[in-house]
Amino acid sequence: MAKESDAGPGASTDALSGPIRTSGTRKRASLSREVILETAMRLADSEGATFLTLSRLGRALGADPTALYRHFRNKDELLLAMGDHLMAEAVAGIEPGRSWVDTLRSAAWSMRRAYLARPALGAQSAARFTGGDAETQLVHTITGELTKAGIEPEEAARHCRAFAEVVLGHIGITATLLSLSPEQQALDVAIGRRVYATPAQRPGTLRSAGTHVATALEDENEVFRTLLETYLEGLRSRVSAAQHDR
Repeated sequence: MAKESDAGPGASTDALSGPIRTSGTRKRASLSREVILETAMRLADSEGATFLTLSRLGRALGADPTALYRHFRNKDELLLAMGDHLMAEAVAGIEPGRSWVDTLRSAAWSMRRAYLARPALGAQSAARFTGGDAETQLVHTITGELTKAGIEPEEAARHCRAFAEVVLGHIGITATLLSLSPEQQALDVAIGRRVYATPAQRPGTLRSAGTHVATALEDENEVFRTLLETYLEGLRSRVSAAQHDR
C-alpha cells in the first residue's frame, strides 16, 4: 500500500518545493480585500448594487460568506468601500487646470464619468460619505484649490462640501435614470421634455414619445453643464468680491 504523504490528505509533495496546496486552499489564501471588491463591483454592474448580498458574493468567490467578514464587517461597509473605489477612479481622472475654476470643472466631469460608468452603484453611492482615502484625497484637492484662490480655510471647507453635493446630487439623479429599463428611460425623457418645454416647443415634444434612450444622457449632460457652470460662476464672483474687500 502506498504511504500517505506527511502533508496530509488533499496535498501532494514535490521533491524540491515540499507540499503543494490544493486549489481550494489557494482560493482561500487569495481571498483579499481587493479580490472581494473587484468581484463585488462586477456583480453590482451586472445585477445591481441593491441585489448584492454577501451570500451571493461568497458564491461568486467560491468562498463561505462568513470568510468575507474578516475583511468587511457588514454589507454597508462593503458598499462604502465600493463607493470609495468609484471616487478613486474620479480622482485619478482630474486634470489640474490653469486656474482653480478649471480644476474644479475637471473634477466635476471626472466624477460624473466614474459614477455613470457604473450607474447602479453610482446611484446608490452618490449620496453617501465613504470616509475612505479617495474621498479624503478629493476633499484635499478641492479645498487646496479654493484656498489658493484666496478663500479662508473654514469657508473653503464649506464650499468643498457644497461643490460635492451639487455635483453628486445631479450625478445621482442621472445614475438612477440610467439604471431604469430602456422603456422607462424613454418614457422619462419624453415626459421631461414635455414638462420642461416652452409653449412653442411643447407640440414637438408630444410627437417625440419614442425618443431614443441615448437622448436621456444627452439631456442630462446639458442640464449638468448648466448647473455646474452656474455654480462655478457664482463661486468665482464670491472669490472676486473677497479679493476686492482685501
